[in-house]
Amino acid sequence: MKILAEVITPGNGNTYEIMLDDKLTVGTVKEKIIEEITSFENGYISFDNDVKLFSLTLRACLPDNRNLRKAGVRGGQTMILL
Repeated sequence: MKILAEVITPGNGNTYEIMLDDKLTVGTVKEKIIEEITSFENGYISFDNDVKLFSLTLRACLPDNRNLRKAGVRGGQTMILL
């Protein structure tokens, strides 16, 4: 199922709305989010190799090996790339 999530990047202070597939693993989702944000910002933003995805709703970093659904992520949640 597709879910709309809000992603905050503290590095530039911007918020992005991104459509995600809840069957993908968190690790794959992080890669997709980074690709979309980098493309949107024309390459003017970079990320460390050890980026974490933090859910404000769940108040926890999401494990890379679980899919979004099993990690408890639902549509409309806000996440932060740390």
